Amino acid sequence: MGAIPTAIWVAKIVNGKDYDIRDFGSKNSGLTNTFRVLGVKPALPVVIVDLLKGFFAPTIAIWMNEASKANGGSDFFWLPLVCGILAILGHSFTCFAGFRGGKGVLTAFGVFLAIAPVTALLSFAVWLVLTLSTKYVSVGSIGACIALAGLSLFGYLEPDLYPHDKIHTGILAVAWLVAVFVIFKHKANIRRLLNGTENGFGKKRKKV
Repeated sequence: MGAIPTAIWVAKIVNGKDYDIRDFGSKNSGLTNTFRVLGVKPALPVVIVDLLKGFFAPTIAIWMNEASKANGGSDFFWLPLVCGILAILGHSFTCFAGFRGGKGVLTAFGVFLAIAPVTALLSFAVWLVLTLSTKYVSVGSIGACIALAGLSLFGYLEPDLYPHDKIHTGILAVAWLVAVFVIFKHKANIRRLLNGTENGFGKKRKKV
């Protein structure tokens, strides 16, 4: 599910089967580059699908685990976490497009909406504030990852999901893994930010 290369397929639908969104703009097959290169309308299905594939991968696993427990089976509590990780890896290294996918921010947001919704929404708020204030999506994404890792230390943010302990170790580990992974995927953006050449909304990109 995570490996569905939404931006790549949408770009081909819009501009023909030989068109590859990874040849234009930031060379990334994610929402931001789709919006910049193709505009708002093609970006909308990318938002919807990339978010939902991240959300439904762990959600389906949660349903399966609940069914297992209801029928006297084992408690596969780890299954939603593993499915969430696989969805993000599938997005970033999609087998449908030469293992060159996106950075996983939107899909990761969908994953955490399913397994830790309060933490996910607070991290999204950080992304929104940073993106609007700096005009750089990359700054918002990196900041949101840092917030995700930090907020995951406070398990009481999800009291309805995990009332038995204040810090849910599985979510904590996944949050830190995802945060490090997504920030690493932004290494080129970090270099451009340091060089002052990052492309931001409402900003002219500096030439080097």
